[in-house]
Amino acid sequence: MKKIFLIVCGAITLISISSAFANNLVNYNGLNNMNSNSSSSTTFTSNSSGYQRGKVGLSAANLSKPHILKIETSANQLNGKIIVNGKVVKNLNSKNTEIDLSRYLSVGNHKVEISANYAPQSSPIKVEFNAPNNNVTQQTSGNGTLNYQLDVSVNQ
Repeated sequence: MKKIFLIVCGAITLISISSAFANNLVNYNGLNNMNSNSSSSTTFTSNSSGYQRGKVGLSAANLSKPHILKIETSANQLNGKIIVNGKVVKNLNSKNTEIDLSRYLSVGNHKVEISANYAPQSSPIKVEFNAPNNNVTQQTSGNGTLNYQLDVSVNQ
């Protein structure tokens, strides 16, 4: 069982890194028609403890538009919280949660943390951040715990 879990974690990590690379390649080549005021970067890291981390660069010019963070799962139970810069901004207690983070963001660096437990443990759980000219998606399953951090850098 432990070997299967490690294989699944490795596959998820590989898919995440490939996705981040492809997204950065598209952003580098300018194929997403971003305006000159915006910036975009996405990276993922993960380790065997189940802790996941992402990084995204945003433009302050787009902060008046929605920056939606979604958590979706097929689990029967989900309990946790979304924390922005050390402050709990939303409690998680349903299969689908959505929050607009734009009011919590300004020029500078921000830390968005999601900490949750879900059951059954084998249920997939997806974290998605949709902002103008940027989309970050991370999916995991297997241990009943979600510990995710999204580092958000907002540039002038």
